[in-house]
Amino acid sequence: MTATINRQIPGTVGVVGLGYTGLPLALSLAGSGLLTIGLDTDRGKVSDLLVGRSYLPGIADDELVATAEWFEPTVDPRRLAGLDAYVICAPTPTADGGDADLTYVDAAADLVAPLIRAGALVVLQSMVPPETVAQLAARLSRGSGLVPGVDFHFAMAPERIDALGLPSHEGTDAATRP
Repeated sequence: MTATINRQIPGTVGVVGLGYTGLPLALSLAGSGLLTIGLDTDRGKVSDLLVGRSYLPGIADDELVATAEWFEPTVDPRRLAGLDAYVICAPTPTADGGDADLTYVDAAADLVAPLIRAGALVVLQSMVPPETVAQLAARLSRGSGLVPGVDFHFAMAPERIDALGLPSHEGTDAATRP
């Protein structure tokens, strides 16, 4: 079977959460020529990015300058309306009892749901339990009125765990991890 590829590239991608997972991803997407809108609720982080200043070890200010034409950091969720794809990079701290706290993932899904359009792709890139995928797809469906797998596409790309049990930090080495 051969896939038919839509050659209407570049598309526009929204990255929700510009922490150690989201910011490197956003810069990589922007560096590949995709218009990338990065959303974070931390105004200080977004202010730093807007002036080309990195707040993460392993990401040089030069990387921000090099992708400035394709990367738009913002605190305004309305900038994410009607995009081609969304990647949710929300933290999942461990709650009491060792379970993942999905508060940030749920909040990000609630923010994105009314903004997605038919045909969009939504990817969850966070450390979550396996059952979260179906729960989040249903949450996005309720918030958007769209049917996952029919009107929009949903996928999961779990964060990797390195040999020390820490989330993988693309672009940083073990000595500089927070």
